[in-house]
Amino acid sequence: MAASAEETQTKTAGTAGTGRTSIPPNAFYVPSPVVLLSTESEDGEVDVSAMSAVGVVCLDPPILAVGIKPRRHTYKNIRRTGSFVVNLPLQDGLEASDYTGTRSWRKEPEKLEKAGLEVGRLPESGLPYLPSCPISMACTLVGNLGRHELGLDMPPSHQVVLGRMTECSVDDTWLGEDEVRLEDMPILVYLNRVYAARGDVLGVQRFTDDPAKREAKMREYRSLGGRQE
Repeated sequence: MAASAEETQTKTAGTAGTGRTSIPPNAFYVPSPVVLLSTESEDGEVDVSAMSAVGVVCLDPPILAVGIKPRRHTYKNIRRTGSFVVNLPLQDGLEASDYTGTRSWRKEPEKLEKAGLEVGRLPESGLPYLPSCPISMACTLVGNLGRHELGLDMPPSHQVVLGRMTECSVDDTWLGEDEVRLEDMPILVYLNRVYAARGDVLGVQRFTDDPAKREAKMREYRSLGGRQE
């Protein structure tokens, strides 16, 4: 007698690697950090929105990519001013992150106040940032990828904004002797429309390499390069 679909599914779930199922493509299956983008209009009005479609695409120079829905006020601010700030919130900023990410500035221009967010100005660029976030990274717009640039046969849900990091500010609480203690930060992770906490640190890059080589490389990778106080 042939097994029922339910029985087959149960057997497959009970033994890892015994079966695979094709499902529709979904970018939300890729975990990503939650960030708060702070932007400013040409009139000086500050907007903050949570984003999760974000990642590093180049190390030197440091370039970040952010996917933004073109109807968002954030996107229009970036295209008009050519700048934005990526702020990294912690777990205690979960409510503010969700609130700003699900409210439209046009409908709720006071959403920053409702989310309890204060805005400061970065010392070099003067761009708006969030002091409640341990790291804030000012970026200059260097590219915008839409339907034409991506070679799509349909309008994409998000425009990909490329920003070159030009200024970085970190809360002294998270500074080590010559590095930022990123692995200690309780950052927010986003996947499949669910917020999650980061897991335990399992190892450092090159943990499979020679210990002396690993230590030297980690100092090279993480050194702040003689930061000035």
